[in-house]
Amino acid sequence: MSHPEKDSPVAALSEKKLLDLARKRLERFASLMPKTLVGDHPDNVHDLRVWSRRLQQIFKILLPDHPTGKLRKLIHLPRRVRRALGDCRNLDMCNDLMQQKIAATNSEIVRNAWREIQAELRQRRDAELDRCRDELRRHDIIKFVTRAQAYMEGVKLEKTFAQTLKNSVEEARTRWHEALAKALESQDADQIHALRIAGKRLRYRAELLADLGHAPAKSLVRLLKVLQDELGFWNDSQVLLRLMAEFIGHADFLVRHPDFARVLLTEMEKERQRNGAAMAEILKSAAKVREWRFPEEVSEQEPA
Repeated sequence: MSHPEKDSPVAALSEKKLLDLARKRLERFASLMPKTLVGDHPDNVHDLRVWSRRLQQIFKILLPDHPTGKLRKLIHLPRRVRRALGDCRNLDMCNDLMQQKIAATNSEIVRNAWREIQAELRQRRDAELDRCRDELRRHDIIKFVTRAQAYMEGVKLEKTFAQTLKNSVEEARTRWHEALAKALESQDADQIHALRIAGKRLRYRAELLADLGHAPAKSLVRLLKVLQDELGFWNDSQVLLRLMAEFIGHADFLVRHPDFARVLLTEMEKERQRNGAAMAEILKSAAKVREWRFPEEVSEQEPA
């Protein structure tokens, strides 16, 4: 006789595997802090934000609602680091989009208009990175690593931790489905952004389950990656549109470059149209995520 709970891929997840993965994530996060402090490559900013999320997610499984506040202390630094780097990451993505547009156009005036904004944007990014580094220097990464390692060495996981992790994925799926329903209903920017955030939370929880060897979760992660990449591009485009509007709205910019302002208004309209066209692909990818099920869910739905 088959025992579904015992035979489930979730039940096979081991405490050792989880702790090994936690150590690897801690090492990756800690190694990126000094890189971001001394280097200015955009990948450092992006990777540090990604690994802060991954580390935070595994801490939540290792120390769920710990009575002494250990979880709150551990996730404080990754969360502060990620938030500090958010604006810098947005500027990096806008710069990449502008570079693509410069390379794609045959119009000299369009290229010059983009370069005018890009030059200002790069100055802003340098200042923002300096501000981020000031924030990062306030945190003692060695002390943080030492504390995290001590907590991990002394952690005693409940026997049901694997099921707790799967339940956290289920909870995130429910929130994601709710966000999708609202996005389908209105498709305005706020609802699409909310879907993107819900997708991030679901993806990082499912990714942890997949990294621990839960094979079915890997297919969900793949579907979410496609969707989140599309939503990420949409979000970057939204940020770019806001920056363009800000530049065009400056009185000195209009006085010095009225020709660039006209060109950029046309480019903004093109960007809005591209965003509208991209929404159809986003919703197609979202439909695939919506249809995904855990194997046991599929078995329950099959006729006897």
